[in-house]
Amino acid sequence: MGTTMMIATTKWKFQLRVTKATKQDQSKLERLLGFLRNTKTRKLYLRGMSSRQLMAFIDAAFALHFDSKSHTGVLFVIGGVVVYVASRKQKCIAKSPTEAELVGLTDNLGLVELFHEFISFLFGKPIPIPIVYQDCTSVISLVTRGGGITRTKHMRARVNLGKECFDEKRAVVVYCNIQQMKADGASKILEGKGFVDFANFVQGIRTP
Repeated sequence: MGTTMMIATTKWKFQLRVTKATKQDQSKLERLLGFLRNTKTRKLYLRGMSSRQLMAFIDAAFALHFDSKSHTGVLFVIGGVVVYVASRKQKCIAKSPTEAELVGLTDNLGLVELFHEFISFLFGKPIPIPIVYQDCTSVISLVTRGGGITRTKHMRARVNLGKECFDEKRAVVVYCNIQQMKADGASKILEGKGFVDFANFVQGIRTP
């Protein structure tokens, strides 16, 4: 399970190349298989929950694909344990990084609410309002204060959808900087230290 969450972004990229794979894709696939073989002894650490707070990290990479569509990464944490990771291509083209972040956020607010309801059911009692972490201050301003100039009815509907959710206290949106955005590794492919930190966080490995 932990390994699957680690390679969620890479797996999605290969799914897009199934019908048009090249020798370069084969080389990348072999590298991925080598990674899986060399990490088969890695463990997923699940520790006792110190908190019942659901935290959702939602990030987007602008115009990441060849057709200029952006990519969304989602990561849910409860009690310090990563319980859900998703990496998926957005279904509409965003005109700016802010629009890409807005699409990613509003696409997943319903999932945050459903997950919050499910966890409350498991505990048998209400849990705190979920916190949604976002690294784009423009999006936070749009969904908390409203206003702004939205160029299409579609984007205006998304702004109002987010604002309604946060106005009704169904979730709380909080700013976090890029370094603290845990879903970064689910929105784009990371390398080096960035990937190691993401993989360790997903698998519950605490580094000094």
